[in-house]
Amino acid sequence: MTGTALRPDGLPTRTQGLWRGLEVMLICARIQMAEVRSAWIIIAVTVFQPIVFLLVTLLPAADRSAAAGTRVAVGVALSVSWSATAWGAASVLRRERAMGTLARALAGLVDARLIALGKGLGSALLSNVWALATLAVTLIALRQPVSFAHPGALVLGYVVLIASGSAIGLLIGSVFVVTRYGAQVSAFLTFPIILLGGMLIPPELFPPPLNWVSAVISLRWLQEFLVTSALGAPNYTALAMAALLTVGYALGGIWLFGRIAHKARRDGSLDLY
Repeated sequence: MTGTALRPDGLPTRTQGLWRGLEVMLICARIQMAEVRSAWIIIAVTVFQPIVFLLVTLLPAADRSAAAGTRVAVGVALSVSWSATAWGAASVLRRERAMGTLARALAGLVDARLIALGKGLGSALLSNVWALATLAVTLIALRQPVSFAHPGALVLGYVVLIASGSAIGLLIGSVFVVTRYGAQVSAFLTFPIILLGGMLIPPELFPPPLNWVSAVISLRWLQEFLVTSALGAPNYTALAMAALLTVGYALGGIWLFGRIAHKARRDGSLDLY
């Protein structure tokens, strides 16, 4: 007989494995949201930062049209999402290591990559929900109109954004584990990515070398897709580019995390530096 082997309950083994992996990720995401919801850095990044960015950008602006407001709102939302990823999701593995739970996860029966991805997903979900709520309240208080021409496309873009944040969190979080200077790396990356991602400066204004760097940042393409979707003409090529880069980030994070797990099991230590 050929085909996928069945368990006694009739479900294919592979299907059970996929559902089990999804269940592990969702459980870890819920635990992570409960752990970080009162963390001062998450509150600072997702509440205070968007308010400041909107006030600084919108109050002196001469153009307060819906189109201009939409570009600003999307740029601020993506800036906050990246900051939360750099300081939140990316520090998950570092915190797990400091608490002594990372070593147990690497030696456990459940694939530790699912745990790391689930925690990154939880951090990204919480950060984006809080940031969007803050943006909505601030825009209403400022009486700034914005456009929502294609809400379905906007939701799709945010799904890719959260997936991209989770993948980047795993990648940078793995770097945090293998270096003493994780906090410095995070601080170094935060604002250059915001600038090169086109959230504050349009990418077409970059000189060629910087434009090439900008092209490998998924937030640049998500900025373009979300703005064009909100204004009525979704650029699905930009969404495809963002999704492709997200897959690349995820593969890089999985590879690096696998290296951490292999060396930890071989040497009995997480001291890779």
